[in-house]
Amino acid sequence: MTRRRGQLVLLAATVVVTALVPMLLAYAQLGYAGDVAATADERTTLTESKRVLERSVAETTGAVSNGTAADEHRLAVEVATDRLDPAVAAVESAGTERGVAVEVTRNASAARRWAAEHCPRGPHRAFGACLTTDGVVTQTRANTTALVAVAVDVRVGGPDGAARATFVVRGVRGAVADRRPAPASPSDR
Repeated sequence: MTRRRGQLVLLAATVVVTALVPMLLAYAQLGYAGDVAATADERTTLTESKRVLERSVAETTGAVSNGTAADEHRLAVEVATDRLDPAVAAVESAGTERGVAVEVTRNASAARRWAAEHCPRGPHRAFGACLTTDGVVTQTRANTTALVAVAVDVRVGGPDGAARATFVVRGVRGAVADRRPAPASPSDR
């Protein structure tokens, strides 16, 4: 009877251990959820910062187009930065109110890459060439200088983590350069 009892205890222990292994593995995988929740404030701040910057760039686009003549790229950049700086300051101070540090800086290299990819070159270009200055992309369109895009780096740091992203916020919409040759008229054939 003692020998049978010992085997029964051993069998019960094996069943318990077999049941605990998957539970421990599941616990180990779910343990990372705490870190995601901890950085949620930082990610939310990053998303809200992007929305504020998008709104500000959209408002600035009209002011730049209405206040500049053709090929006044330097003036367009000055107008754009003067109008965007208060929005950047608001984003940074809003982070302080939430207990996170927010830093927004213009990214010149991201603006150059974006302009190289999105502003076509060649004879079929509908508008002037895109120019980048201090993270701001401008282009001559319809006898004005248009704000095409602004590239910024946003860094959010809090007590539980950090998040950072580079945004290229478009100003003007529509075809940047999609003018194709007009079809030949029947008399030209």
